[in-house]
Amino acid sequence: MSRIIHMTDLHLDDFPGNLHEVAALIEDQSVDIFLIGGDNGGDAGIARLVRLLRGTHPTAAIAWVMGNHELWNRSIDHLWRDYSHLGACYLERENLEIDTCTVVGTYGHYDYSGGDPSIGHEIYEQYRFKGMGWNDRHIIRDRTNPEIAREIAERFAIRYRRALDRGLPLVVLMHTLAFVELNAWGRNFYGAYGVNSLIGDEILKHDTKPMALFCGHTHKPIRIETHGFPMINTGSDYENARITAFEFRSD
Repeated sequence: MSRIIHMTDLHLDDFPGNLHEVAALIEDQSVDIFLIGGDNGGDAGIARLVRLLRGTHPTAAIAWVMGNHELWNRSIDHLWRDYSHLGACYLERENLEIDTCTVVGTYGHYDYSGGDPSIGHEIYEQYRFKGMGWNDRHIIRDRTNPEIAREIAERFAIRYRRALDRGLPLVVLMHTLAFVELNAWGRNFYGAYGVNSLIGDEILKHDTKPMALFCGHTHKPIRIETHGFPMINTGSDYENARITAFEFRSD
């Protein structure tokens, strides 16, 4: 058996103690693959996290994605930077390919499909509605959010099909959600900023389905199998770090 540990939404920039919480949660655990799901605490946060995992489990593979917080006060094109110096697989640029499986991932972004359908896209583009607001207004962009979501999904599709061609079990890692059902809060104004259904469409159009899909972003855990495979939102909250352990046959 091989073992995956998924962690997400640690926000180490604002909650540095979560690093110690994670260290305690993974202590004495056998791990083959670590998946880090975004809102890591910026560039410094992901570097600290990778350093911790390398120290505790030096032989484990590590793959990661950004979250929306990593993009605040940055251009959306920050997503495509080269992070090879970290010594962990940055999934926005390449798949994690090991002997037992392939991991494909992306931050994800959103196309508003998870929102209240009675609210127009032009409202969501403003990040404000009836006293409610969303702080991704701090992301610097020169196109609409659905346009960004489409570009991210198209890049994901190339990597996903490459993974399918490899013929090994497939794992998907996202920060946001590929399916509305993974938002345990339900559809509302805030839910618009959490789902990229174009990625879900890409996954479902192929006969071979992932072994598992991991995500976060909502800070509320849920596990469902609506589409015939486990989809797990680990649901860490700011002061309640959680991990998910997932085992699969690797022989």
